[in-house]
Amino acid sequence: MHSPFTGRVATPCALVLALTLTLAPSTVSARMLPQPGTGFLPGAVADTVTGRVQGPDGEAVPEAEVYLVEIDRSVLTDSSGRFSIKHAPRGTFTVRVSAPGYASWVGKVNGASAEPLVVRLKANAFELEPLTVSATRRAITVDNTPLPEVSFGREQLDKGFNVSLSHTLEEVPGVHTLSTGGEIGKPVIRGLSGARVLVLDQGLRLEDYAWSDEDGPAVDAALVDRVEVVRGPASVLYGADAVGGVVNVIPRPLPDASGASFASGDAELSAATNNHEAGLVVRGEGVSGSWGWRAAAAGRIAEALHTPLGELENTGFGAFSGEAAAGRQGPWGSFTLRFVQNGGEFKLLEEDGPPAGTEEAALEAGPERKLSDQRLQFLGSFPLDNGTRLETRVQGQRHNIIEMEDDPEALARGEFVEVPVFDLTLTTMVAEALLHHALAPGASGTVGFTGRLQHSRTGGVVPLIPGADQQGAGLFVLERATTGAFTFLGGLRADVARVSPDGHPRRAFNTLTWSAGTAIQVAPEVSLTGNVGTAWRAPTLFELYASGPRLGEARYEIGRDDLGAERSLNVDAGLRWDGPRVRAQLSVYRNDFRDFLFIQPTQEVQDGYQVYRYDQADAVLQGAEASLDVEATSWLSLSTRGDYVRGTNQTRDEPLSLMPPRRFTLGAEVHRAWPTPDGWAYAGGEVETVAQPDRLNPLDLAVDGYTLLNVTAGVRGTWRGREAGVDLRVRNAADVEYRDFLSRYKAFALNPGRDVVLRLRMAF
Repeated sequence: MHSPFTGRVATPCALVLALTLTLAPSTVSARMLPQPGTGFLPGAVADTVTGRVQGPDGEAVPEAEVYLVEIDRSVLTDSSGRFSIKHAPRGTFTVRVSAPGYASWVGKVNGASAEPLVVRLKANAFELEPLTVSATRRAITVDNTPLPEVSFGREQLDKGFNVSLSHTLEEVPGVHTLSTGGEIGKPVIRGLSGARVLVLDQGLRLEDYAWSDEDGPAVDAALVDRVEVVRGPASVLYGADAVGGVVNVIPRPLPDASGASFASGDAELSAATNNHEAGLVVRGEGVSGSWGWRAAAAGRIAEALHTPLGELENTGFGAFSGEAAAGRQGPWGSFTLRFVQNGGEFKLLEEDGPPAGTEEAALEAGPERKLSDQRLQFLGSFPLDNGTRLETRVQGQRHNIIEMEDDPEALARGEFVEVPVFDLTLTTMVAEALLHHALAPGASGTVGFTGRLQHSRTGGVVPLIPGADQQGAGLFVLERATTGAFTFLGGLRADVARVSPDGHPRRAFNTLTWSAGTAIQVAPEVSLTGNVGTAWRAPTLFELYASGPRLGEARYEIGRDDLGAERSLNVDAGLRWDGPRVRAQLSVYRNDFRDFLFIQPTQEVQDGYQVYRYDQADAVLQGAEASLDVEATSWLSLSTRGDYVRGTNQTRDEPLSLMPPRRFTLGAEVHRAWPTPDGWAYAGGEVETVAQPDRLNPLDLAVDGYTLLNVTAGVRGTWRGREAGVDLRVRNAADVEYRDFLSRYKAFALNPGRDVVLRLRMAF
C-alpha cells in the first residue's frame, strides 16, 4: 500500500508553492485612503502605519491590540496608546482594534498613512467580535454578510474553561454538544453533527473527527484566539461536509516583526473541583528582525467525574496540546510556518463495567481512547496589483485514534490485558490558493482552488473499515457587491471526490453547489438577511464499508457500498439589530435533504450483537434561533438566547435521531473598572432551561427537562507591573441531577454535578 505523500500528493502542494514564488511581488510604497464609515483619518506616507488608540473621553488605551487581518499581524499600543506598523501592504486591508472593556473597532485601510491614525473606542461590555473571515473567505464585518454567523474572541473563550472546544461553543444559539463525558464533545449545529459539520483551523480542514462519536475536534480552546461559527450550509466556500455549518478556530496572530526585537509571555494555572482537574498553559512570543514567533503548550490531567449520585468510574483523562509558529513579513506580504500537536488519553465509561470501589474495578483497566494529532501548516499572503491579493495555504496532518479495551479471551481466563480494539490513522495533505480581488468600488470577491489527498490505515483486533485512498478537488468563485442599503453575495463551486478502498471497487462523486443571499440595511442599526444555497457530502468510509462490532455502542454495524452523495437545499432568513446598547439576532431556516444518510437497527444478530445498517432517505430540518444582548447601564448587561430544531425522516415518516431539545438561557453580568483605572472586573450568572424532548426517534432514549445555574466572576489588571487575571466559574451551581439528551452516557449515568473552576493568569 503506497503512501499518500508521494506522487499525486505532491502535485497540489507544488502548484501552490510555485504560485507563491512566482507571484510574490517586490517592495512598493502605499497610500491610505479614507473609507466611508470607518473612522480613519486620511493621510499618506511611505510604508508605515502609525496612530493612537483612545477611550471615550480621549484617554490613552494601553495594551490595545491593533490587528491587520489579511496578513495576520498585530501590535499592542504602548502606555500612551500609540502604535506603529512598518511595511504595510499594498491594496486594501482590514484593521481591528480591541481592548478589554471596549467595543472592538473595525476599519479598512489602503496602504499606509502619513498622519497618525486616531481610533476612539467606545466603552462596551459586549463580547461578540464584529469581524468574520469564515463567512466570505475574506475579512468583513458580521453585519455585511447574509449568512447567520457568530464570532467571538479571547475574552469570551476565557470564560468557558473547557478542555472541549465544542462545550465552549454551546453559548452560541443553535449550537449544542454531542458529548462523551466532560472532555470529549462534537459540535451539533442546527441538529446536524459529525461529518455534516466542518471544523477548520485557520480555514484549513481538520481531519477526521467525524467518523466516531468519541473523537472530538483536535483543538484545545486554550490555544485559540477567536472562533467563528457559520450556522447553515457553506459548501460553496469549503466543499464537502459543510452541510450543517462551519466552525473556524483562529490562533493568536504573530507579533509584528517590523520593530525592535522583544520577547514576552504568559502562563495560566487552573483547577476544577468536580474531577480534581489541574491544568497549565504557557505561552511565549517575540520578534527578531523581520521574524515573529510564538510557542505555547497546554497540559491537563483529571480524575473521574462526579455526579450528585456518586463517581463515574473510568472517566479521567490526560491531555497535552502545543503549537510553534514563526513568520516573516515585509512590503511583499507575509508567510507563516506553524506546527500544532494535540493528543491525550481519555477513559471511557462502561455501561456494564464493574461497580466503583470493587476489586474487579481496580484490576480492570476499562476502555480508553488514545488520540494523537499533528498538523504542519504553511500560510502565505501576498498583495498584488490593483487591490488583488494571493493567499496560499498548505497543511499536512496525521490523525491517529486507538481504542484500548480488555481482551475478551484474557478476561475469560481471569486476566486483564489491554489490546487495541481498533487503530485508525488518517494522513492528509490539503492545499489551496485563493485570489482575492476588487472588481469595482463596492464589489469584491474570491476565486479559489482546493485539493485534498488522504490515506486511511486501519488496524486492531476489529478493523471495522478497510484502508483507503481518497482524493478531492474543488474550484469556486464568490462575489460580493454593495450598493446603497443592499449587500449581495453569490457563489458557485464544482467539486470532485474519489475513494479507492482496499478490496472494494473505486467510487467517484461530483457535484455543483451554489448560494445567493442579501443583507438589507432597513435602518441605521437594523438589517434583514436572506440566503438560499445548496450543500453536499460524500458518504464516509464507515457509512460505505463498516463491517464489525462497535463495542462501545454494543452493536454490529454494516455499511452499504452503493450509497450515493447526500445533498441539501437550505433557505435562511434573519433580522439583525446592532446598536450601541442593544444587539439582537433572529434566524429561521429550513434545510431539505435528498438521500439523507442515517443508521437504523434490524432484526439480525451477529456475534451476539444486534445488526445496524446504513440507509438513505429524504429528510427536512427546520427551526429558529435568537439572541438578545442589552447594555442596561454602564455597569450592567443582560442577555438571553434560545433555539429550536425539528428534524423529520420524510421517507420513514419519523423524527430524526438526536435532535436537540428546546433551550432557553437568561443571564446578567455586572462589570466595572476595578481595582485600578486600567483594571476590569465582572461577575454574572446564567440560568439555562432545557425542555424535555417531545419528538423521539425509535433509537432515542427519553430524558426529563432540567434547569441549570452557572456563575462566573473575574478580574483583570496589573500586579507588580505585570498583566494578571483571576477567573472563577461554577458550573451546575445548584448540583442538579439531570441527563443531557445529547450525552452518550445518559442511559446509565447522570451528567456531572457542581464544578468550581479557578484560573490564574500572569504575564512575564
